[in-house]
Amino acid sequence: MLKTESPLMAKMRALQPAMKAAHEKSTREALLEHARLGFDICEGRDGKVVSVSPAEIFARYGLDEFGRPVPSATT
Repeated sequence: MLKTESPLMAKMRALQPAMKAAHEKSTREALLEHARLGFDICEGRDGKVVSVSPAEIFARYGLDEFGRPVPSATT
């Protein structure tokens, strides 16, 4: 068993947060593009495949049913 980490592995480990952020951003953009085009998407929930409507996709990212930012309530 190796007791020290190779330089390549250390470099890859340092890049993990940036890779995760890039993946999350690209996933968000793809889902929102599908929703703007009016397409449902399919995803797995509890071991079943379910269809997710554009309104649900927008709500997931804090947007209204038309994909616009929801105005924040001001007091």
